[in-house]
Amino acid sequence: MASSDARADAAGSPDAVAAKLQKQLEYYFSDANLRRDAHLKGLAGADDDSTLRQWVDLEHVLAFSRARAILDELPSTTDGEPPAKRAKTEIPAVALAAARASSSIELSECGTKIRRAQPYVEVDAKELAARTLYVEPVADEDSIDDVQARFAPHGAVANVSLPRGRGFGFVEFEARESAQKAVAALDGVDGVAVLTKGEWERIDRRWKDLSRSPAVAQARRRRRNVAEAAAPKLGGSKIRPGSFAGKGGKK
Repeated sequence: MASSDARADAAGSPDAVAAKLQKQLEYYFSDANLRRDAHLKGLAGADDDSTLRQWVDLEHVLAFSRARAILDELPSTTDGEPPAKRAKTEIPAVALAAARASSSIELSECGTKIRRAQPYVEVDAKELAARTLYVEPVADEDSIDDVQARFAPHGAVANVSLPRGRGFGFVEFEARESAQKAVAALDGVDGVAVLTKGEWERIDRRWKDLSRSPAVAQARRRRRNVAEAAAPKLGGSKIRPGSFAGKGGKK
């Protein structure tokens, strides 16, 4: 059995880093990411190019946080400089290898720029909602890679979004059928709710409509009045539920 040091060396080898970096570069220029990344979409769509196939400086892309983290898995250079820092002035060989190995991105002849291989195509909103899943709960310690690994057996995952500290996330598949398979297989397993984003949006709208209805507002007023009537009095003034009045005041 390989030792932990040997596994660590393998994980940080140029080939392993190039493979991870290739996957990350492909994600950066994917339809799923460009729909959300206004900065990169602006660069790839310069001069009003709706296909988003304009060349982008590779050094600039390598400065993005996840690309930097992958490059830093390489051993430090002989002068002790982290690989990600050196990438600001010198494109690493692993980055060139990653770009050349990809079928979805292209490397310029000079080796300093990259772009999408295929034109960008906008996806209909209803289709996107049908192949994107709402997932809850998601633990704070769960990473994008953790969530992707759980859903990947059901089809190609295009994007995972985990709003920080919100306890839920979204998983976008490349195909609607994959999303349907994931719902059938995972909804309710281990107490996790999995439903399409379209269904979640309908439930969310219904809940907001209910919360604004006159009947709900009247029920809230009734509960508040009952609570205030039952509250103790200090100096003739009522202490409202949730109020800090009378707690730790000056003596």
